[in-house]
Amino acid sequence: MEPVKIFVGTPANNEDLEAQAVLDYSLRAHASRPLEVTFMMLSRDPATFWYSDPQRKLGWRTEGWATPFSALRWGIPAACDFQGRAIYMDSDMIAMADIAELWTQPMPEGKIVLAKREEDGKNVASCVMLWDCAAARGKLPEINALKSVPGRYKDIRHSLGNLAGEYAGDWNCRDRQDLPKYESILDPKIKILHYTEIPTQPSHKHARARLKREGKGHWATQPDRPHPRPEVNVLFDRLLAEAIAAGRGPETFRIAPEFGDYARKAA
Repeated sequence: MEPVKIFVGTPANNEDLEAQAVLDYSLRAHASRPLEVTFMMLSRDPATFWYSDPQRKLGWRTEGWATPFSALRWGIPAACDFQGRAIYMDSDMIAMADIAELWTQPMPEGKIVLAKREEDGKNVASCVMLWDCAAARGKLPEINALKSVPGRYKDIRHSLGNLAGEYAGDWNCRDRQDLPKYESILDPKIKILHYTEIPTQPSHKHARARLKREGKGHWATQPDRPHPRPEVNVLFDRLLAEAIAAGRGPETFRIAPEFGDYARKAA
């Protein structure tokens, strides 16, 4: 059976290992098909698709990015050689349903991607997307242009227009915009829970304590505050403990060498 191919936007200095462990564990806990999960992150290796050298301004130009992986999502069809399907996800998510339900949704004629529509009906929320990589050929900026223009990623989400369809199901239930619609975070209509608000992310208490022990900092420097829905923290902590017990805890996802300093100031 063809695996579900998933690319996860991830910081490249091991800052979010706990979030990676919970997402990976929750995806696999619900999956009815094999998964091919790629934690997609910047690399100093010139041979990789995700190469970036901020000092020499080569590869992916990250100035102006909101996160250390903001524009990488738009490179996925090219990374797949414009073949097959691919799902993009942010790393700050918990799968609540079988990702195969998203993977097998039909792609309407003339569309290159399925995503959640914002309330304005025009823009897409690009945190979870299902790509038809072949259909995307020639519809996105040429990959070298995408890599080399700082801040260009901001324009693409607003320019997809009629090229983007909308998937069935709440595969991107964001804690600020969407979660208030649900009385329970266990509502079966929630397919993916996205704890997107950075200061309230339940992974931070674990990650910041670990990073402090390692003498390092987190890429997100904003002060943390309690999540308005405490049950999100309870769910995250339970899944993290389960992932560790299953032998796929945070250290499973540690990389070496780390990327180092990001270039994220305004271009």
